[in-house]
Amino acid sequence: MITSELQNKVTQNVIAQMETHGTNWLKSWVGDSRMPINCETKKPYSGINLFILLGEEMTSHEWGTYKAWSRVGKQIRKGEKATTIVFFKSLEHKTDVDTQGNPIKIPMMKCYYVFNESQTQDYEVAPVVGGSDFSHVLADTWVKNTGANVEHLHARAFYNPNSDHINMPPMKTFFATDDANAEQNYYGTLFHELTHWTGHESRCDRNLKGKSDRKAYAFEELVAELGACFQSVHFGIEPVETNADHAKYLNSWMQALKDDNKFIFQASAKANKAITFLNELQ
Repeated sequence: MITSELQNKVTQNVIAQMETHGTNWLKSWVGDSRMPINCETKKPYSGINLFILLGEEMTSHEWGTYKAWSRVGKQIRKGEKATTIVFFKSLEHKTDVDTQGNPIKIPMMKCYYVFNESQTQDYEVAPVVGGSDFSHVLADTWVKNTGANVEHLHARAFYNPNSDHINMPPMKTFFATDDANAEQNYYGTLFHELTHWTGHESRCDRNLKGKSDRKAYAFEELVAELGACFQSVHFGIEPVETNADHAKYLNSWMQALKDDNKFIFQASAKANKAITFLNELQ
């Protein structure tokens, strides 16, 4: 599958989720909150590959190439269709250099074709208990290790780039939903604000102009929601429902997706960079 075809497929999948599930599109997509992992290395997939694989809605969270499954002793059933994922890397130009004399880096995208464990012979569906392994102690440690300034002074959640601090409502003000308890919903919201926190110029340096630049603000909100989703899956909880402030950007996101099939790739790349930054602080 060529790049444009893959971008179109992923974009249409995201649009369909948004149209069907509205502001809960991430929650419905994530499902049982299990991170897709490689069948050999057991490492989780990230970035746009997370959404490509979650969008396939398979019963197993393990994936691998045909050869990878063969190496772990499993055979892909005849006639099964592979799913295309991508990996990005930079190649240095042989002659062109930048203003500092360093070789110009050219971004390259390579496609790989993977199969889900449910496509292997003799596969049996394993019982799934979503979110039961959540640990607030691990989440607290993870948040503390970031060094972010988190206060509980106001009744709403936000990140202020001018003062470089996060405000969270007290945990007691959060309530349980069908998929998560109050504690889990608190951390799901905090993950969203921590993703915003990474956008500061001293960290990942994203455009945090705020509501004065509506397009940039909507894009940043999407990055934060994707980042919260990545970390919610990592900690074994459902992404929290988007609130009214985020809901009004849904149409903006859908229009941007329709106008540019690279939009979701760009947003997920920013979110993945943010989460990588946070993880490197651990």
